[in-house]
Amino acid sequence: MGLFNFVKEAGEKLWDAVSGKSSTDMSEKLKEHVTKLGLPGADRVNIDIAADGKATVTGEGLSQEEKEKLLVAVGNVAGISDVEDNISVTNNTANASDYYTVKSGDTLSAIAKAQYGNANAYMKIFEANKPMLSHPDKIYPGQTLIIPRD
Repeated sequence: MGLFNFVKEAGEKLWDAVSGKSSTDMSEKLKEHVTKLGLPGADRVNIDIAADGKATVTGEGLSQEEKEKLLVAVGNVAGISDVEDNISVTNNTANASDYYTVKSGDTLSAIAKAQYGNANAYMKIFEANKPMLSHPDKIYPGQTLIIPRD
């Protein structure tokens, strides 16, 4: 449980400046987004968005991996500045992952080299961030990635 910060201007654009942006509408669009990604556990969480761009995600019965993917998927949406984690996990023995915010010029290989000491471990990061990442070369500055620790 905690609060994760994200780059508010970076990420998937689910709504624009012209469309109605009530908290309820934004929450529903964000819930649809994580469901469309096919993330396991998406049906067991609620997402509420405050006017300041803070999303609160609540739910029960998720694994550590499901929780991490959902939090990152929510946070990597343009307009979301913070994600408050109110998800309880079923198995607290799993190692929590670290998170990394992509900088201009980063590649998954360079991130893997910095995090693990081995550039060839980039697939570990890619797999941990699927389906939010569709290809190892498609990352962008401001995006938050899960860096698995095991």
